[in-house]
Amino acid sequence: MPGLTQDDLRILSAYAREENRELYWNYLAHKDGNDGYGLLALGVVRNDNAPGATANIFADNRAREGGIRMSEREWNQFGVDLMRHDLDERRGQMNAGRPDLALNLPVRDVQDVHDRSFQAHQIDPNAWTPREFLQAARRHGGEGEAEQAWTMMLDNTALGLSRMRTTSWDTMHTYNDQELDATAYMGHMAGARTLATQALPNTNPDRIGAVSSYALYDARSKQWTQVISTGEMPTSQPIRDADQLRELNDTRQLRLERQELRREFHPDDPYRNLPIVRSPYLLSDNTPSNAQEQATQVAAAVSVATPDQPGHPRFALHQQCSAGVDALDRQLGRQPDQSSACMTASLTTLAAANGLDRVDHVFLNKDGSDAQAGQYVFVVQGDPKNPAHLRAHMPTDQAVTTPVETSFRELAQIDQRQQLQQQTLAQQQEAPTHGARTLGV
Repeated sequence: MPGLTQDDLRILSAYAREENRELYWNYLAHKDGNDGYGLLALGVVRNDNAPGATANIFADNRAREGGIRMSEREWNQFGVDLMRHDLDERRGQMNAGRPDLALNLPVRDVQDVHDRSFQAHQIDPNAWTPREFLQAARRHGGEGEAEQAWTMMLDNTALGLSRMRTTSWDTMHTYNDQELDATAYMGHMAGARTLATQALPNTNPDRIGAVSSYALYDARSKQWTQVISTGEMPTSQPIRDADQLRELNDTRQLRLERQELRREFHPDDPYRNLPIVRSPYLLSDNTPSNAQEQATQVAAAVSVATPDQPGHPRFALHQQCSAGVDALDRQLGRQPDQSSACMTASLTTLAAANGLDRVDHVFLNKDGSDAQAGQYVFVVQGDPKNPAHLRAHMPTDQAVTTPVETSFRELAQIDQRQQLQQQTLAQQQEAPTHGARTLGV
Protein backbone atom coordinates (compact mmCIF):
# COMPACT_ATOMS: atom_id res chain seq x y z
CA MET A 1 0.00 0.00 0.00
CA PRO A 2 1.44 3.43 -0.93
CA GLY A 3 2.37 5.62 1.98
CA LEU A 4 5.06 7.61 3.74
CA THR A 5 7.82 6.10 5.85
CA GLN A 6 9.71 7.52 8.80
CA ASP A 7 12.62 8.19 6.44
CA ASP A 8 10.29 10.20 4.22
CA LEU A 9 9.19 12.29 7.19
CA ARG A 10 12.80 12.83 8.25
CA ILE A 11 13.69 14.23 4.81
CA LEU A 12 10.51 16.30 4.57
CA SER A 13 11.20 17.68 8.05
CA ALA A 14 14.65 18.80 6.94
CA TYR A 15 13.21 20.63 3.95
CA ALA A 16 10.56 22.29 6.13
CA ARG A 17 13.18 23.31 8.68
CA GLU A 18 15.31 24.87 5.92
CA GLU A 19 12.27 26.66 4.42
CA ASN A 20 12.86 24.75 1.19
CA ARG A 21 9.34 24.77 -0.21
CA GLU A 22 10.15 23.64 -3.74
CA LEU A 23 12.08 20.53 -2.72
CA TYR A 24 9.48 19.68 -0.06
CA TRP A 25 6.66 19.55 -2.61
CA ASN A 26 8.94 18.04 -5.24
CA TYR A 27 9.60 15.12 -2.88
CA LEU A 28 5.88 14.49 -2.46
CA ALA A 29 5.27 14.88 -6.21
CA HIS A 30 7.85 12.15 -6.93
CA LYS A 31 6.59 9.73 -4.29
CA ASP A 32 4.94 6.61 -5.73
CA GLY A 33 1.19 6.56 -5.17
CA ASN A 34 0.85 10.28 -4.51
CA ASP A 35 -2.48 11.92 -5.34
CA GLY A 36 -1.09 14.87 -7.30
CA TYR A 37 -1.27 17.46 -4.53
CA GLY A 38 2.50 17.96 -4.49
CA LEU A 39 2.46 18.63 -8.22
CA LEU A 40 -0.36 21.13 -7.81
CA ALA A 41 1.57 22.82 -5.02
CA LEU A 42 4.68 23.22 -7.16
CA GLY A 43 2.72 25.28 -9.68
CA VAL A 44 1.65 27.58 -6.87
CA VAL A 45 5.11 27.83 -5.34
CA ARG A 46 6.73 28.72 -8.68
CA ASN A 47 3.75 30.61 -10.14
CA ASP A 48 4.61 28.89 -13.42
CA ASN A 49 1.30 27.54 -14.70
CA ALA A 50 -2.28 28.76 -14.93
CA PRO A 51 -3.72 26.93 -11.88
CA GLY A 52 -0.82 28.09 -9.73
CA ALA A 53 -0.97 31.71 -10.86
CA THR A 54 -4.77 31.72 -10.56
CA ALA A 55 -4.58 30.45 -6.98
CA ASN A 56 -1.99 33.08 -6.09
CA ILE A 57 -3.93 35.97 -7.60
CA PHE A 58 -7.23 34.75 -6.13
CA ALA A 59 -5.70 34.67 -2.63
CA ASP A 60 -3.97 38.01 -3.02
CA ASN A 61 -7.17 39.63 -4.25
CA ARG A 62 -9.09 38.25 -1.26
CA ALA A 63 -6.39 39.50 1.11
CA ARG A 64 -6.53 42.98 -0.44
CA GLU A 65 -10.30 43.04 -0.08
CA GLY A 66 -9.66 42.65 3.64
CA GLY A 67 -7.14 45.49 3.64
CA ILE A 68 -4.04 43.26 3.73
CA ARG A 69 -1.26 43.77 1.20
CA MET A 70 1.66 41.40 1.29
CA SER A 71 4.97 41.50 -0.53
CA GLU A 72 6.39 38.48 -2.33
CA ARG A 73 8.62 37.80 0.66
CA GLU A 74 5.64 37.90 3.01
CA TRP A 75 3.70 35.50 0.78
CA ASN A 76 6.77 33.26 0.70
CA GLN A 77 6.77 33.20 4.51
CA PHE A 78 3.08 32.34 4.38
CA GLY A 79 4.03 29.40 2.17
CA VAL A 80 6.70 28.29 4.62
CA ASP A 81 4.18 28.37 7.48
CA LEU A 82 1.69 26.40 5.39
CA MET A 83 4.33 23.81 4.52
CA ARG A 84 5.10 23.30 8.20
CA HIS A 85 1.40 22.94 9.06
CA ASP A 86 1.17 20.40 6.25
CA LEU A 87 4.06 18.45 7.73
CA ASP A 88 2.34 18.43 11.14
CA GLU A 89 -0.74 16.83 9.57
CA ARG A 90 1.38 14.16 7.88
CA ARG A 91 3.12 13.38 11.16
CA GLY A 92 -0.26 13.10 12.85
CA GLN A 93 -1.45 10.55 10.31
CA MET A 94 1.76 8.55 10.73
CA ASN A 95 1.34 8.56 14.51
CA ALA A 96 -2.22 7.32 13.99
CA GLY A 97 -0.89 4.35 12.03
CA ARG A 98 -2.06 5.64 8.64
CA PRO A 99 1.00 6.00 6.37
CA ASP A 100 -1.35 6.01 3.38
CA LEU A 101 -3.13 9.12 4.65
CA ALA A 102 0.21 10.65 5.61
CA LEU A 103 1.07 10.55 1.89
CA ASN A 104 -2.34 11.58 0.58
CA LEU A 105 -3.94 13.76 3.23
CA PRO A 106 -7.74 13.77 3.47
CA VAL A 107 -9.17 16.96 2.05
CA ARG A 108 -10.36 18.00 5.52
CA ASP A 109 -6.73 18.03 6.69
CA VAL A 110 -5.62 20.00 3.63
CA GLN A 111 -8.37 22.54 4.22
CA ASP A 112 -7.53 22.82 7.93
CA VAL A 113 -3.91 23.55 7.00
CA HIS A 114 -5.02 26.37 4.73
CA ASP A 115 -7.55 27.70 7.23
CA ARG A 116 -4.94 27.94 9.99
CA SER A 117 -2.41 29.54 7.66
CA PHE A 118 -4.77 32.20 6.34
CA GLN A 119 -6.23 32.96 9.77
CA ALA A 120 -2.75 33.41 11.22
CA HIS A 121 -2.26 36.21 8.69
CA GLN A 122 -5.74 37.70 9.31
CA ILE A 123 -6.90 36.67 5.82
CA ASP A 124 -10.32 35.23 5.01
CA PRO A 125 -9.86 31.42 4.72
CA ASN A 126 -11.97 31.53 1.56
CA ALA A 127 -8.85 32.96 -0.05
CA TRP A 128 -7.95 29.32 -0.73
CA THR A 129 -9.35 28.84 -4.23
CA PRO A 130 -11.36 25.60 -3.77
CA ARG A 131 -12.62 26.22 -0.23
CA GLU A 132 -16.11 27.55 -1.04
CA PHE A 133 -16.60 24.80 -3.61
CA LEU A 134 -15.54 22.10 -1.13
CA GLN A 135 -17.79 23.50 1.59
CA ALA A 136 -20.72 23.41 -0.83
CA ALA A 137 -19.88 19.80 -1.72
CA ARG A 138 -19.97 18.90 1.99
CA ARG A 139 -23.35 20.53 2.44
CA HIS A 140 -24.64 18.59 -0.54
CA GLY A 141 -23.26 15.13 0.19
CA GLY A 142 -21.06 15.09 3.27
CA GLU A 143 -17.33 14.50 3.61
CA GLY A 144 -17.37 11.72 1.02
CA GLU A 145 -18.56 14.10 -1.66
CA ALA A 146 -15.95 16.66 -0.64
CA GLU A 147 -13.29 13.95 -1.07
CA GLN A 148 -14.61 13.14 -4.53
CA ALA A 149 -14.56 16.82 -5.46
CA TRP A 150 -10.97 17.13 -4.20
CA THR A 151 -9.86 14.07 -6.18
CA MET A 152 -11.36 15.62 -9.31
CA MET A 153 -9.54 18.90 -8.61
CA LEU A 154 -6.21 17.09 -8.45
CA ASP A 155 -6.73 15.54 -11.89
CA ASN A 156 -4.39 17.19 -14.40
CA THR A 157 -4.97 14.65 -17.18
CA ALA A 158 -6.42 15.73 -20.53
CA LEU A 159 -5.07 19.26 -20.01
CA GLY A 160 -7.33 19.68 -16.99
CA LEU A 161 -10.47 19.72 -19.15
CA SER A 162 -12.47 17.32 -16.98
CA ARG A 163 -11.67 19.37 -13.89
CA MET A 164 -12.67 22.59 -15.62
CA ARG A 165 -15.98 21.25 -16.90
CA THR A 166 -16.99 19.44 -13.72
CA THR A 167 -16.05 22.24 -11.33
CA SER A 168 -17.92 24.84 -13.37
CA TRP A 169 -21.02 22.69 -13.78
CA ASP A 170 -21.17 21.67 -10.11
CA THR A 171 -20.63 25.25 -8.96
CA MET A 172 -23.44 26.65 -11.09
CA HIS A 173 -25.89 23.76 -10.68
CA THR A 174 -25.21 20.93 -8.22
CA TYR A 175 -23.80 23.00 -5.35
CA ASN A 176 -25.44 26.38 -5.97
CA ASP A 177 -27.19 26.64 -2.60
CA GLN A 178 -28.11 29.58 -0.38
CA GLU A 179 -24.64 29.76 1.18
CA LEU A 180 -22.66 29.65 -2.07
CA ASP A 181 -22.94 32.74 -4.23
CA ALA A 182 -22.03 30.80 -7.34
CA THR A 183 -22.08 33.78 -9.68
CA ALA A 184 -19.76 35.82 -7.47
CA TYR A 185 -17.45 32.85 -6.87
CA MET A 186 -17.16 32.07 -10.57
CA GLY A 187 -16.68 35.77 -11.28
CA HIS A 188 -13.79 36.00 -8.83
CA MET A 189 -12.28 32.86 -10.32
CA ALA A 190 -12.64 34.21 -13.85
CA GLY A 191 -11.00 37.49 -12.84
CA ALA A 192 -8.05 35.70 -11.28
CA ARG A 193 -7.77 33.38 -14.27
CA THR A 194 -7.71 36.37 -16.61
CA LEU A 195 -4.82 38.02 -14.77
CA ALA A 196 -3.06 34.66 -14.57
CA THR A 197 -2.72 34.61 -18.36
CA GLN A 198 -0.23 37.46 -17.97
CA ALA A 199 1.60 36.08 -14.95
CA LEU A 200 5.34 35.48 -14.99
CA PRO A 201 7.01 32.67 -13.02
CA ASN A 202 8.64 33.87 -9.81
CA THR A 203 11.81 31.92 -10.61
CA ASN A 204 13.54 34.73 -12.53
CA PRO A 205 15.16 37.23 -10.14
CA ASP A 206 15.79 39.79 -12.88
CA ARG A 207 12.29 40.02 -14.36
CA ILE A 208 9.55 40.86 -11.88
CA GLY A 209 5.96 41.62 -12.77
CA ALA A 210 3.78 40.40 -15.62
CA VAL A 211 4.13 39.66 -19.32
CA SER A 212 3.10 43.10 -20.53
CA SER A 213 4.41 45.21 -17.64
CA TYR A 214 7.46 44.22 -15.64
CA ALA A 215 10.58 45.48 -13.94
CA LEU A 216 13.85 44.38 -15.57
CA TYR A 217 17.17 44.29 -13.73
CA ASP A 218 20.44 44.94 -15.54
CA ALA A 219 23.27 43.18 -13.71
CA ARG A 220 25.91 45.32 -15.41
CA SER A 221 24.53 48.69 -14.37
CA LYS A 222 22.65 47.34 -11.35
CA GLN A 223 19.65 49.40 -12.41
CA TRP A 224 15.95 48.58 -12.68
CA THR A 225 13.87 49.54 -15.71
CA GLN A 226 10.11 49.38 -16.06
CA VAL A 227 9.09 47.81 -19.37
CA ILE A 228 5.56 48.10 -20.78
CA SER A 229 4.89 45.99 -23.86
CA THR A 230 1.16 46.33 -24.49
CA GLY A 231 1.59 48.09 -27.84
CA GLU A 232 3.55 47.35 -30.98
CA MET A 233 6.70 48.91 -29.56
CA PRO A 234 7.67 48.24 -25.93
CA THR A 235 8.41 51.31 -23.84
CA SER A 236 10.83 51.51 -20.95
CA GLN A 237 11.90 54.00 -18.34
CA PRO A 238 14.23 53.89 -15.35
CA ILE A 239 12.68 53.15 -11.97
CA ARG A 240 13.69 55.76 -9.40
CA ASP A 241 11.05 55.50 -6.69
CA ALA A 242 12.91 54.55 -3.50
CA ASP A 243 10.14 52.39 -2.02
CA GLN A 244 9.63 50.54 -5.28
CA LEU A 245 13.36 49.93 -5.66
CA ARG A 246 13.59 48.68 -2.10
CA GLU A 247 10.86 46.11 -2.67
CA LEU A 248 12.22 45.07 -6.07
CA ASN A 249 15.67 44.50 -4.58
CA ASP A 250 14.17 42.52 -1.72
CA THR A 251 12.13 40.38 -4.13
CA ARG A 252 15.20 39.80 -6.29
CA GLN A 253 17.21 38.73 -3.25
CA LEU A 254 14.42 36.34 -2.22
CA ARG A 255 14.41 34.72 -5.64
CA LEU A 256 18.18 34.33 -5.60
CA GLU A 257 17.89 32.64 -2.22
CA ARG A 258 15.26 30.29 -3.59
CA GLN A 259 17.48 29.47 -6.57
CA GLU A 260 20.12 28.33 -4.12
CA LEU A 261 17.62 26.32 -2.09
CA ARG A 262 16.40 24.35 -5.08
CA ARG A 263 19.93 22.96 -5.47
CA GLU A 264 20.27 21.94 -1.82
CA PHE A 265 18.90 18.40 -1.92
CA HIS A 266 18.98 16.35 1.25
CA PRO A 267 21.77 13.75 0.92
CA ASP A 268 19.23 10.94 1.46
CA ASP A 269 16.65 12.30 -0.97
CA PRO A 270 16.14 9.43 -3.46
CA TYR A 271 15.09 11.95 -6.12
CA ARG A 272 18.16 14.17 -5.83
CA ASN A 273 19.54 12.99 -9.18
CA LEU A 274 16.24 13.45 -11.00
CA PRO A 275 14.97 16.71 -12.48
CA ILE A 276 12.63 18.71 -10.28
CA VAL A 277 9.09 17.92 -11.40
CA ARG A 278 7.68 20.30 -14.01
CA SER A 279 4.33 21.90 -13.36
CA PRO A 280 1.68 20.33 -15.61
CA TYR A 281 0.88 22.16 -18.81
CA LEU A 282 -2.87 22.72 -18.98
CA LEU A 283 -5.34 24.14 -21.46
CA SER A 284 -5.47 27.39 -19.52
CA ASP A 285 -1.72 28.02 -19.81
CA ASN A 286 -0.36 30.48 -22.32
CA THR A 287 2.25 28.66 -24.33
CA PRO A 288 2.37 24.97 -25.21
CA SER A 289 5.80 23.43 -24.96
CA ASN A 290 5.75 21.88 -28.41
CA ALA A 291 3.74 21.64 -31.61
CA GLN A 292 2.00 18.43 -30.60
CA GLU A 293 0.69 20.04 -27.41
CA GLN A 294 -0.47 23.02 -29.47
CA ALA A 295 -2.47 20.70 -31.73
CA THR A 296 -3.92 18.93 -28.70
CA GLN A 297 -4.88 22.23 -27.16
CA VAL A 298 -6.69 23.45 -30.26
CA ALA A 299 -8.59 20.20 -30.66
CA ALA A 300 -9.60 20.07 -27.02
CA ALA A 301 -10.50 23.74 -26.81
CA VAL A 302 -13.41 23.32 -29.20
CA SER A 303 -15.55 21.81 -26.47
CA VAL A 304 -14.96 24.60 -23.93
CA ALA A 305 -14.38 27.63 -26.12
CA THR A 306 -17.94 28.97 -26.10
CA PRO A 307 -20.01 30.54 -23.31
CA ASP A 308 -22.64 27.79 -23.46
CA GLN A 309 -20.08 25.31 -22.07
CA PRO A 310 -19.21 24.91 -18.36
CA GLY A 311 -15.69 26.20 -17.81
CA HIS A 312 -16.06 29.34 -19.91
CA PRO A 313 -15.83 32.56 -17.84
CA ARG A 314 -19.11 33.78 -19.38
CA PHE A 315 -20.99 30.54 -18.75
CA ALA A 316 -22.96 31.97 -15.81
CA LEU A 317 -23.96 35.05 -17.80
CA HIS A 318 -25.07 32.87 -20.72
CA GLN A 319 -27.14 30.69 -18.38
CA GLN A 320 -28.86 33.77 -16.95
CA CYS A 321 -29.68 35.06 -20.43
CA SER A 322 -30.93 31.61 -21.40
CA ALA A 323 -33.26 31.54 -18.39
CA GLY A 324 -34.58 34.99 -19.33
CA VAL A 325 -35.20 33.99 -22.94
CA ASP A 326 -36.93 30.79 -21.79
CA ALA A 327 -39.23 32.86 -19.59
CA LEU A 328 -39.93 35.19 -22.51
CA ASP A 329 -40.79 32.22 -24.74
CA ARG A 330 -43.24 30.94 -22.13
CA GLN A 331 -44.91 34.35 -21.87
CA LEU A 332 -45.36 34.38 -25.64
CA GLY A 333 -46.61 30.79 -25.74
CA ARG A 334 -43.83 29.55 -27.99
CA GLN A 335 -41.38 26.65 -27.81
CA PRO A 336 -37.64 27.38 -27.60
CA ASP A 337 -35.98 27.07 -31.00
CA GLN A 338 -32.95 28.28 -32.95
CA SER A 339 -34.18 31.86 -32.69
CA SER A 340 -34.13 31.45 -28.91
CA ALA A 341 -30.54 30.22 -29.04
CA CYS A 342 -29.57 33.16 -31.24
CA MET A 343 -31.24 35.62 -28.86
CA THR A 344 -29.52 34.06 -25.86
CA ALA A 345 -26.10 34.41 -27.50
CA SER A 346 -26.88 37.95 -28.67
CA LEU A 347 -27.99 39.03 -25.19
CA THR A 348 -24.94 37.47 -23.55
CA THR A 349 -22.74 39.56 -25.81
CA LEU A 350 -24.91 42.65 -25.27
CA ALA A 351 -24.70 42.33 -21.49
CA ALA A 352 -20.93 41.84 -21.52
CA ALA A 353 -20.39 44.76 -23.88
CA ASN A 354 -22.33 47.05 -21.54
CA GLY A 355 -20.60 46.00 -18.35
CA LEU A 356 -23.39 43.93 -16.78
CA ASP A 357 -22.07 41.37 -14.30
CA ARG A 358 -25.30 39.39 -14.39
CA VAL A 359 -28.71 39.38 -16.08
CA ASP A 360 -31.69 39.28 -13.74
CA HIS A 361 -34.43 40.09 -16.26
CA VAL A 362 -35.06 39.84 -20.00
CA PHE A 363 -38.07 41.62 -21.48
CA LEU A 364 -39.43 43.22 -24.64
CA ASN A 365 -40.40 46.87 -24.85
CA LYS A 366 -44.04 47.83 -24.70
CA ASP A 367 -45.86 49.83 -27.33
CA GLY A 368 -44.89 53.49 -27.23
CA SER A 369 -44.49 56.60 -29.29
CA ASP A 370 -40.93 55.78 -30.31
CA ALA A 371 -41.18 52.05 -31.01
CA GLN A 372 -43.67 49.30 -31.61
CA ALA A 373 -44.22 46.66 -28.94
CA GLY A 374 -41.50 44.00 -29.05
CA GLN A 375 -39.24 46.01 -31.32
CA TYR A 376 -36.43 45.97 -28.73
CA VAL A 377 -35.27 43.37 -26.23
CA PHE A 378 -33.72 44.45 -22.92
CA VAL A 379 -31.35 42.83 -20.43
CA VAL A 380 -31.46 44.18 -16.87
CA GLN A 381 -29.18 43.83 -13.86
CA GLY A 382 -31.03 44.56 -10.63
CA ASP A 383 -34.61 45.58 -9.94
CA PRO A 384 -36.06 47.53 -12.89
CA LYS A 385 -37.91 49.72 -10.37
CA ASN A 386 -34.66 50.69 -8.69
CA PRO A 387 -33.06 53.75 -10.33
CA ALA A 388 -29.64 52.14 -9.78
CA HIS A 389 -30.38 49.19 -12.05
CA LEU A 390 -28.32 48.62 -15.20
CA ARG A 391 -29.81 47.81 -18.58
CA ALA A 392 -28.95 47.48 -22.25
CA HIS A 393 -31.09 46.85 -25.31
CA MET A 394 -30.89 45.90 -28.97
CA PRO A 395 -33.34 45.37 -31.86
CA THR A 396 -35.25 42.13 -31.39
CA ASP A 397 -34.90 41.23 -35.06
CA GLN A 398 -31.14 41.52 -34.79
CA ALA A 399 -31.08 39.42 -31.62
CA VAL A 400 -32.99 36.50 -33.14
CA THR A 401 -31.28 36.49 -36.54
CA THR A 402 -27.62 36.95 -35.60
CA PRO A 403 -25.98 33.49 -35.73
CA VAL A 404 -24.81 32.12 -32.41
CA GLU A 405 -21.26 31.76 -33.74
CA THR A 406 -21.19 35.43 -34.77
CA SER A 407 -22.27 36.58 -31.31
CA PHE A 408 -19.71 34.35 -29.61
CA ARG A 409 -16.91 35.67 -31.83
CA GLU A 410 -17.91 39.22 -30.96
CA LEU A 411 -18.02 38.31 -27.27
CA ALA A 412 -14.52 36.85 -27.46
CA GLN A 413 -13.25 40.11 -28.95
CA ILE A 414 -15.00 42.12 -26.23
CA ASP A 415 -13.51 39.95 -23.50
CA GLN A 416 -10.06 40.20 -25.04
CA ARG A 417 -10.24 44.00 -25.09
CA GLN A 418 -11.55 44.18 -21.54
CA GLN A 419 -8.95 41.76 -20.26
CA LEU A 420 -6.14 43.70 -21.88
CA GLN A 421 -7.39 46.93 -20.32
CA GLN A 422 -7.69 45.32 -16.88
CA GLN A 423 -4.31 43.65 -17.14
CA THR A 424 -2.58 46.80 -18.28
CA LEU A 425 -4.05 48.85 -15.44
CA ALA A 426 -3.37 46.22 -12.78
CA GLN A 427 0.16 45.54 -13.99
CA GLN A 428 1.12 49.20 -14.21
CA GLN A 429 -0.13 49.81 -10.68
CA GLU A 430 1.03 46.64 -8.96
CA ALA A 431 3.32 44.32 -10.86
CA PRO A 432 6.67 46.11 -10.81
CA THR A 433 6.24 46.89 -7.13
CA HIS A 434 4.85 43.68 -5.73
CA GLY A 435 6.35 41.05 -8.00
CA ALA A 436 4.57 37.76 -8.40
CA ARG A 437 1.69 37.30 -6.00
CA THR A 438 2.52 33.87 -4.66
CA LEU A 439 1.22 32.25 -1.50
CA GLY A 440 2.11 28.66 -0.68
CA VAL A 441 -0.33 26.14 -2.04
